[in-house]
Amino acid sequence: MSTSRAALLMLGLFVVGCDRFEPSIPLGKGTTAASGRATSDGPVMRVLQAHEPPEFVGRDRDGLRLWDLTKQFYQKRGGALAWIERGRPRAQMKELLATLQSVDRDGLDPALYSASALGARTVEARHGLFGGGFDADESADLDVWMTYLYLQYASDIDAGIAGLAHADPHWQIRDETSDPLALLERALADNRVAGSLEDLVPRHPQYVALRSALARYREIAKSGGWPELPSDLKLKPGQHDPAVPLLAKRLAVSGDFTGPIDEHDTAYGSALQEAVKNFQRRHGLEPDAVVGAGAVAQMNVSVEQRIDQIALNLERWRWLPGTLADRFVLVNIPEFRLEVWDHDRVPLSMRVVVGKKDSPTPIFTDQMTHLVFAPYWNVPTDIVEKETVPSVLRDPDFLKRTNMEVLDRSGNPVDPSAIDLEHPAAYRFRQRPGASNSLGLVKFMFPNQFNVYLHDTPADSLFARATRSFSHGCVRLEEPEKLARYVLADQPDWTPDRIDEAMHSGQERTVRLTSPIPVYLGYWTARISDDGLVQFRRDLYGIDARQTEILKSTITRLKARAAAAAARLHSATGVARKS
Repeated sequence: MSTSRAALLMLGLFVVGCDRFEPSIPLGKGTTAASGRATSDGPVMRVLQAHEPPEFVGRDRDGLRLWDLTKQFYQKRGGALAWIERGRPRAQMKELLATLQSVDRDGLDPALYSASALGARTVEARHGLFGGGFDADESADLDVWMTYLYLQYASDIDAGIAGLAHADPHWQIRDETSDPLALLERALADNRVAGSLEDLVPRHPQYVALRSALARYREIAKSGGWPELPSDLKLKPGQHDPAVPLLAKRLAVSGDFTGPIDEHDTAYGSALQEAVKNFQRRHGLEPDAVVGAGAVAQMNVSVEQRIDQIALNLERWRWLPGTLADRFVLVNIPEFRLEVWDHDRVPLSMRVVVGKKDSPTPIFTDQMTHLVFAPYWNVPTDIVEKETVPSVLRDPDFLKRTNMEVLDRSGNPVDPSAIDLEHPAAYRFRQRPGASNSLGLVKFMFPNQFNVYLHDTPADSLFARATRSFSHGCVRLEEPEKLARYVLADQPDWTPDRIDEAMHSGQERTVRLTSPIPVYLGYWTARISDDGLVQFRRDLYGIDARQTEILKSTITRLKARAAAAAARLHSATGVARKS
């Protein structure tokens, strides 16, 4: 049988024929490759030992890693086929193909895995259902392809596409990835291909909710999206404008406005004002009902861009460990918000202040081990040079007024009037505990290379602002005493009164936690709030833009390779139709 004819027959069996064959027992050695068993120099070994990997294998580091795992898989089983038996597809092949055709629900593209092309070929190939099956060479080629696709998708859904989490040096949250090779071996042995891949999909409520939001926004896109507003639209409560009906239509599509729309009503009334406020809250804007440049710009972001934004944020969830701790602290930097997660509930949340664009809060994870009541603030060297010393030069009383003290390298106090300001590195500047201390009355420590932590602040007025990026990198808390009560709840001696007393004592005191608590400083510009609404946030540090470019470049490259492999398959089936 010709190569192209055999490929045509196999693809015809993907969808229609799989149900006709029962799963077989695990394959052993000793018969021909066409029967699904191995010979030491058989067709599978020919594929594995070729000078160049097959067309579908990526030539980047991640693709070659998966190809190496593919070779290990067949070497361990002596070259025995996994997906084809006696020239016919096993039931597991249908499971794998069906899974790959549905990956768009997670924001992935089925074209990455040639799923659409393989599915389309089944329609053309059905007339081959009653042929004699695949010969040894075709069985080997397509069996190896299926194995590579399983490993590729398992890696993508478990840890992100093509190792993108490691492509951005600013993203320091590292996943604890599973072993895709061991997973594949168990999946085939247990006849559980689809289930094994579903187990890798993140289970966190945020991921599940974002996946549902992705489906909703795709439905909006299919219906034509939302109308674009005039870029110069300015509207205050009570005013009239011809664009009011258009504004109502725009907000109705996104679910912010649920009232009736009158094409002739140009009054900006109370119902539409509330809809605008709702939209502003969902996009991190001041909820003042004033339609200005900021609100219009957000309303004119296309639904297709929002779909890409949701998909990118789903990808970021895949960069986290598949199973998070029972309880952890999550800071979403673009949202300026901290949440405590405890067994999939959020018993505590609060507003926070994060780093400025030129001193961004780093993205990483570590373990909170202790907190410090009435802390000293040891001023970092760069702040001493850029802010403290210039302030002292302008105001000789600055150190006294801010309750600062100066120590020499041995830790001995130094008279501030005697310090050599031209050599500030010879000293250590620190601010004494107290209400005016820059760290406030308590700080929460998770030792890390960035010297970043969570802390109180005397600048409470900043929490009233919609945009809160004012720190040097640390995270300032709106309600630090509540977090202190939560993390010390398993230590009965630390009552609320005692915590309050320690915070105001003026004496620094360290308290260790009974059990460390993971802290995640993350970056999600799309998430779901407790009320089920999609929250979008501005790309504060330009990370969305940078990672979107990396993601699109990687996906374009992977899709091109998948398309080339599919084109070769299409060419083979075209020859078969003519023969």
